[in-house]
Amino acid sequence: MSDTTAVTESMTAALDVRHWHLRRIDIRSPVLKDAWPVARIELEHPTRGRVSDIGTAPGAFDAAFVAAGQIVGIHPHLLSYNVRSGPPGEEGALPITIEVEIELDGKRLAGSSSGVDLVRCSLEAWLDAIAKADEE
Repeated sequence: MSDTTAVTESMTAALDVRHWHLRRIDIRSPVLKDAWPVARIELEHPTRGRVSDIGTAPGAFDAAFVAAGQIVGIHPHLLSYNVRSGPPGEEGALPITIEVEIELDGKRLAGSSSGVDLVRCSLEAWLDAIAKADEE
């Protein structure tokens, strides 16, 4: 494979990353010491359509990030994960902001998402961070 072909494929993959959107999250998180949580994630892409995969890891959020990484085809290293909350809204839901920092191909990238669902916001922040890989 020529250098030009490799660069073109790399650029295509990078551009592909920013178009994924979260559709569904299913997490089974046993509380036994010897059982790891399992996450089934469904993402949607304008070209590839809906794609789902399953990930497992020592923690439920890690399992979700593993599954999403398998779909997208990248495996960033999570460096930090922060949750901030505000006062309860009119319906009593607590608004939160998730901020993540990842390392991907030697680059540090940050992403964030706000809402009331911790799991959804966590994955959306992760997707936001990886989407920035082709902006750098």
